[in-house]
Amino acid sequence: MAQEVKNDIKKALQVNTIPLIAIMTAVTTVLTMLVKIPTPIRGYLNLSDTMIYFSAYAFGPWVGGIIGGLGPALSDLISGYPQWAIFTFVIDGLQAVLVGLLVKKFNPANIIIGSVIAGVWKVFGYFIAGGILSGFGPALGEIAGNSFQMVVGLIVGFALFTAIRQAYPPLVRLGNLGIKAGE
Repeated sequence: MAQEVKNDIKKALQVNTIPLIAIMTAVTTVLTMLVKIPTPIRGYLNLSDTMIYFSAYAFGPWVGGIIGGLGPALSDLISGYPQWAIFTFVIDGLQAVLVGLLVKKFNPANIIIGSVIAGVWKVFGYFIAGGILSGFGPALGEIAGNSFQMVVGLIVGFALFTAIRQAYPPLVRLGNLGIKAGE
């Protein structure tokens, strides 16, 4: 199992994927910064989940994890929320890794179940991070907003992936959803 994971990571992180990671990290950073709804615990709701889900579906767990962790964390740093950056990197990065590991076949049930499990991880992770940064009382109030952000991200990320995989069939060869174009 450990050797298989090591081989998967090595396969995913080849020289030709570095520009892809850089571009997608930049897109994720910008999209995360595009819509910012401030929250009471000095954080903000955003569209990061859209790109976290899309990246995990399209590029698999390891590339998706790098994009999903770096993009939103850079947004935190640039946007004046540096206290959240390390939490965001770990929580969002693991969310993408979980989605990539759980979703192995392109069918709506698989995608929804795997994405919701990863989303629950994110909501829990931000509850813990918010509790550390601002106390668990205020963090409890963030659960609804983070859950809403996760659901919106899942819907938009899935729709985006579906549209792009039909318009650009080679995309499916990059991730772990080993499907033929048009399926």
